[in-house]
Amino acid sequence: MKRFCLISVLLLLTFNLNAQKKIDNGFVESYVQYVPFAADLGLGLLGVEAGHRFMDRGVEAALGAVTVTLAVNVLKYTIREERPDSRSFNSFPSGHTATAFLGAELVRREYGWGWGAGAYAVAASVGVMRVYHQRHWWWDACAGAAIGVLGAWAGSALAEPVKNLLGLDFNDRIAFAPTVDPLSGTVCAGISIALK
Repeated sequence: MKRFCLISVLLLLTFNLNAQKKIDNGFVESYVQYVPFAADLGLGLLGVEAGHRFMDRGVEAALGAVTVTLAVNVLKYTIREERPDSRSFNSFPSGHTATAFLGAELVRREYGWGWGAGAYAVAASVGVMRVYHQRHWWWDACAGAAIGVLGAWAGSALAEPVKNLLGLDFNDRIAFAPTVDPLSGTVCAGISIALK
């Protein structure tokens, strides 16, 4: 039960990296920020050779996301820097950019610079868009990028100790089933994980 609760909390934190305010949902970078993060988990499912198994990548990504979320939110609500558009006082650092660079560094670590360069280009475009849309200053985006990269390294460093502490041994016992919701037409996915 302890494992199930921890995995549930990590997944919730992973998919709720930074709660978006309504004003940000109109910007493309609010969605593009997740592309490198999804590529880290998804490229291996598409047949690209990865350095680790899917569940190991998931644990690294979740721990990196938790690290980034904590760092970004502590800094945002401690420093209280005004945004360029003067709408709020939580500009430093850029959470969107941190999320994108977290994913980009995870891709680079798993698949090398061939895929990593593309992921970094997407992440850099997120930072540029945040500055262009006057949601962040350039130094906010730079700090977000650094936090994202450090978060990926932290997730990788913490993965094995956390798995050992919790006794997680996945042994590739995972099933993935893509589906389409017949009512809305939304593409969905079901994942089944068999734990010991």
